[in-house]
Amino acid sequence: MPDCSSPLECYDAVVAVWKSGRSDEAIAQMRELNQTHPEEPLPCAALAAWYKKTDKIDDAIHYAERYCELVPDDPFGFSILSSLRLSVGLREAAEDALMKASDLRIAAQLNRKKDEDG
Repeated sequence: MPDCSSPLECYDAVVAVWKSGRSDEAIAQMRELNQTHPEEPLPCAALAAWYKKTDKIDDAIHYAERYCELVPDDPFGFSILSSLRLSVGLREAAEDALMKASDLRIAAQLNRKKDEDG
C-alpha cells in the first residue's frame, strides 16, 4: 500500500492505481486499506464497484453490505446493494435493500419538509 498520512490520502492513492489500469494491485491495496481502517466506508464502496467491474459479484455484494452497515442512512448504497443482489437472483434480498433505500429517501424528504416548515 502507498505510504500516506491518512486513510483518505491512501484511498486517493489506491484509486490512482486503479485508474492506471493495475486493477489487481489496486484491489489488493484497497483490501489492505479496508483491513487497517475497517471503520472507513470509502474502501468498501470502491471494492464493491471494482469487484462488480471484474465480475466477482459475491465479493461486490459483501463490500456493498459492509458499506451499508457503515453508512446506514445512505439510500444510494442500498440501491447499489439491491442491484448487485438482483444480478445474482437474490430477489427477496434485493427487494429488502430497495425498500430500505426508498424508506431512507422518504425520511430525508420528510425531514427537509419539516425543516422548511420550521
